[in-house]
Amino acid sequence: MRVTPLIASTFATDGGTMFGLVPKPIWSRRVTPDSQNRIPQHAHVLLVELDDGRIGLVDTGCGAAERFSEKEQALHGLGPGWPLLDALRARQIAPDEINFIVFTHLHWDHAGGNVAPPSFARERSFPKATLYVHEKEWEDATSRNPLLYKSYPPETIDALRGGAINLIAPDESEILPGIWLHRTSGHTRGHCAVRLTHPNLNLIHPRAADFSGVTQLLLAGDVCPTQHNLRMVFQTSYDTFPLDTRIWKRDWLPRIARENILLLFDHDPEAFGATLRADPKEEFAVERLLPCT
Repeated sequence: MRVTPLIASTFATDGGTMFGLVPKPIWSRRVTPDSQNRIPQHAHVLLVELDDGRIGLVDTGCGAAERFSEKEQALHGLGPGWPLLDALRARQIAPDEINFIVFTHLHWDHAGGNVAPPSFARERSFPKATLYVHEKEWEDATSRNPLLYKSYPPETIDALRGGAINLIAPDESEILPGIWLHRTSGHTRGHCAVRLTHPNLNLIHPRAADFSGVTQLLLAGDVCPTQHNLRMVFQTSYDTFPLDTRIWKRDWLPRIARENILLLFDHDPEAFGATLRADPKEEFAVERLLPCT
């Protein structure tokens, strides 16, 4: 299995929303906000090449900037262009060569890349991909529940409906060879972490040698979006089940440190991921950082 972390999108988010209950004087020591109180964000995805030749993605980011209005681009600091498409082109991978997409959840900044920009003249960016998502996430995403506000834009969900979808029912399941979906709840009811495991896992990154011997990667999604969200209460205000996020951290962060799992962050503009160690003051701290390149 070959795994390449990629930057799918760049944008900005209100700093307070990324740290929830944590006061600004505390979180701003870690990340400096701009004049609008926004902090830089990435949408990271994983390019996965299975031993049988199939190629897939874990998440798709926000999508092409051209999909959004000028007002939306300015509000979210989106763009320019579409970094995911550029990254795939650089590796000579065409959108119709993507065989599968595994979603942590279906918010606009994770599933928006599935919606093709106008220049594609079709509904879906990756028309031949089979989609994998937890059934509870799909149920909420398609419910049009007004209590979920703008979490699931109709145009994003409607494009997903047009593809082959595998809805995953168990809370823990190997959905493809070496690819496990673990429902975390927390951020959303059906939010999942994606664990990749292989005895000869090949991480494609200039600093991959620093992580030789690692046989498991875990993309935690938005229950731990950056290296600054490791502490129990450093969680986003978008979490619909906040106590479940803390339960996930309590249960999984010790396992990540103990088993030398490379924890991958989906929104950190400085790091794709890190291995962890227990820390008496911070609960858990970064041991080795996998920087963005």
